[in-house]
Amino acid sequence: MRWVVLLLVPVLPAAASAAPAHLPADDRRQLGALTQRYFEHRADKVTTRPQAPGFGVPTTEAFAARLRIDETRLADRRARYGTSTPGGYSHAKVGTELTRVVVAQDGSAVVHVREVTELHFAKPVGVTHSTFAMGHVLIFDRTPAGWTLAAATRPPGSVCKVPPETQFCGIHSAR
Repeated sequence: MRWVVLLLVPVLPAAASAAPAHLPADDRRQLGALTQRYFEHRADKVTTRPQAPGFGVPTTEAFAARLRIDETRLADRRARYGTSTPGGYSHAKVGTELTRVVVAQDGSAVVHVREVTELHFAKPVGVTHSTFAMGHVLIFDRTPAGWTLAAATRPPGSVCKVPPETQFCGIHSAR
């Protein structure tokens, strides 16, 4: 009977390593704060508020290059909306909710988030704001300096018919 126990012992560590890693509450709070800041800065890019470069969170070099393209596209939208009857958007109110956080095998965190954003018109005529809600998946890498945003996509299976003002729609869920 001893040989059965000896055979099971090597299986247990292998099964344990395949289980999702636990994410401490402090890390979850940090990811929540970074997620909120990223979407706030993203929404502010289409408003008349003073603009600052970047999206307010540390990013990987590869994702920073992609966000520079987004920043240009969002600036173009801001300029185009500014010439519209409501005068563009004066400010944004952004709410985010982490719906699921999974730690991947490589230590990165895959964050599923629901964003609800109100974009308030600069010159409201009856309607004061536009609201949208959208799901996202953000991937954060853990670095010695803390969490770094590495990617932002839409959840698998999401359909982008008319994207909200702060997002772009494409075959690869490009932003």
